[in-house]
Amino acid sequence: MQIQDRVFIVTGASSGIGLSTAVALADRGAKVALLARSTDALQALARKLPGSLPVTTDMTQFDHVREAVRTVHRHYSRVDGLINNAGRSYAAAIEDIDPAAFDEIFHLNVLGPIVAMQAVIPLMRAQRGGTIVNINSGTAFMTVPQYSVYSSSKRALLGFSLTARAELEKDGIVVSEIYPVITATNFGKNRMVGSAGGGPSASYADGDKPEFVASLVLQAIEEGQAQYFANDSLRGMAGAA
Repeated sequence: MQIQDRVFIVTGASSGIGLSTAVALADRGAKVALLARSTDALQALARKLPGSLPVTTDMTQFDHVREAVRTVHRHYSRVDGLINNAGRSYAAAIEDIDPAAFDEIFHLNVLGPIVAMQAVIPLMRAQRGGTIVNINSGTAFMTVPQYSVYSSSKRALLGFSLTARAELEKDGIVVSEIYPVITATNFGKNRMVGSAGGGPSASYADGDKPEFVASLVLQAIEEGQAQYFANDSLRGMAGAA
């Protein structure tokens, strides 16, 4: 899909990968709907991106997600792409997992993207095409102590994404996934931590730049392959050719 003059929804657009993706899309001439919980951050970003639309949205509140998509469609009269980026991590040993935290992570990392996809699919089908890019994680292919909740949420997203790709191919709707490893954002700082703490000790500041991940998103939009990996090592873990 071409990017210029198309309308894209980016979730988690207030910081990190979402912010970099929104900027990259706008730089390529796209109209970008910015979704996140932080109204002030979204409005500040919208002032920098001509033609963008800030829509305060909590991705764990499914009625809010559906209304946000309706708001975007009313504003632009179309939706060409959805970038499901909003997500959060959670560090806890199995014996320390808080069921309420588990539920919140799965609402945000799995059900939120699914509800957003459900909201845009009829619009894209009516337009005879569209693109959906889900930001996944390299942990979907790893066993990482303390990170079972997060990695399992990403494995679930992987399964739903590949299934959606097969189901929607006939409608001209392309579903792709991006697999970063560690990205230099606030992701590690913002993770939920169980009572025992823990989690990987790698420095998020030393990870891939969010601009690099954003470049993979743009590549996915234009090329439409199923999976895009941050590096060859991760590609090998996934068993991809």
